[in-house]
Amino acid sequence: MKVKSTILVTGMLLLATAAQGSAKISTLDRMMYTINPQAKISGPIFQDKAPQEEKNEYASKLVQLILVEADKKAKKYLEAGDTQAYYAFMTLALTVPMHEGLYIQFRNIDENVCRPIANSGELIRKSSEASFKLFSDYLKTGPDAFIPDCEKMANDASSTQIIRGGDGSDLSIMQVSVRWHADDFLAHKKYESVQKTLEYGMGLLIAGFNPVYRNIADYTCLYEKNGFFGKKKISYKNLIRGIWAGKYNSGTIAKTCRFSDSSSPYKNSDANFEANLNKMFSFDGELAVDLVGSFTMNELTKNAMKEVIGNLSNNTDNRTALKLILENANEK
Repeated sequence: MKVKSTILVTGMLLLATAAQGSAKISTLDRMMYTINPQAKISGPIFQDKAPQEEKNEYASKLVQLILVEADKKAKKYLEAGDTQAYYAFMTLALTVPMHEGLYIQFRNIDENVCRPIANSGELIRKSSEASFKLFSDYLKTGPDAFIPDCEKMANDASSTQIIRGGDGSDLSIMQVSVRWHADDFLAHKKYESVQKTLEYGMGLLIAGFNPVYRNIADYTCLYEKNGFFGKKKISYKNLIRGIWAGKYNSGTIAKTCRFSDSSSPYKNSDANFEANLNKMFSFDGELAVDLVGSFTMNELTKNAMKEVIGNLSNNTDNRTALKLILENANEK
């Protein structure tokens, strides 16, 4: 049972244009549902034509939310003294929403860019009648439908949008399947909140992480040799790749080692995820997000991210900036 799928995107990266902070990112028009302007959404909103400084602050706030929600799921490992497992999950949590949703849940653009084939439901209907019915029942019913038909917003001069997958069946920064997660994610309208969406997505990640890590000896792809004659040791990079390839993307931990199969029909998807994971491992303050552009994190966020990545890479536990972010969140 497939849990969700990665956003399908085509075309050249628009990094140079987006980095200017003033040009519209037209590619995003084809990756969004336009939502009811009266919808009660919460959390950071990506402003398409904002100056780069504002986009940087948006990304910094988003990353802090990610770290807070990921810590809630993984802190049991830290409390047990397994810092490597903790930082592996934190790194996984930083990578997945970048890979899946381009670090965007909601977008605002001062143009009406509503796409009728998406908002009407015809796009998702081509994928699955079952998904279309759930989409219609939960997102298009009533006078205040979260995703109205474009004709009802024809006079709007701007668009507020939520990111979707290529066939319309996956929703939000975590690309949650509307088919397999209707009873909770849709029924409780968690998609209206960036924080609740991240909390839900982190729950899916830890549901894959826990059983695999607990039985990691069963997965030879998650080990590497420590020297020519040395004992095998856990490859935390492979662990991260396996959690995404298995439970999160395939819907089953049985596919955890999918990424190591050179004949896999999903090898390109796994390679793309690895490319984004490599961006995280090489992070030095600036993060290039496919199709969106580069974000330079503020000092606190930058230092917290560097602590997470550095601790995982070096088997250390330096948490000055990370603790400050977590403590500030607990005080709110």
